[in-house]
Amino acid sequence: MPRLLLDGRELEASSSQTLLDSFQAGGVPWRESCRNGVCGVCACQLFQGKVDYLGRQPHALDNKDRRAGQILPCIAYPASELLEISLPAYPLDCPQLTNL
Repeated sequence: MPRLLLDGRELEASSSQTLLDSFQAGGVPWRESCRNGVCGVCACQLFQGKVDYLGRQPHALDNKDRRAGQILPCIAYPASELLEISLPAYPLDCPQLTNL
């Protein structure tokens, strides 16, 4: 089962669910909106590992963002056994963050 490292915190991920779903199942609040890769609200930095968008396009990211390692966890699935991902820049203890 793939593992997610989020600034020292470790979560298990399922290859059959998006990273966003894995974050939320692991109790990590994460901003989201469209869940279609269009808005970019959920964007984060991938430091290590690979993701697969399963044929979908991360429209909210331009080529510069992609080259810099930005991903959209709302449509990304783990494609390696270990993924190291940045936590978002907003406070994680704010319950109003989901569905913004």
